[in-house]
Amino acid sequence: MTNRVNAPGQWDDVQVGDTVLLTRNGHTEYAGAVDTRTTDGETVWVRTPVGGRRLFHVSDGFELTWSQP
Repeated sequence: MTNRVNAPGQWDDVQVGDTVLLTRNGHTEYAGAVDTRTTDGETVWVRTPVGGRRLFHVSDGFELTWSQP
C-alpha cells in the first residue's frame, strides 16, 4: 500500500475505494474512502467509516493523501 500525495488540480490518480485523508493548513479535516470520482479527477465524493458522505473539489484548497486498498 503506497501513500501518495497530490497537489490541488491533480487528483486524477485517485480511484474509487482508495482510502484518503483531506488536509488543509496542516490539519486533517476529513478521512474516508473514495465513493465516486469524476473522470477529470477534479471532484471526489468521500464516505466515512460511519456512513457520512462529502463532496470535495480540487479548488477547495485541500491536499489529498491516499493509499490504494
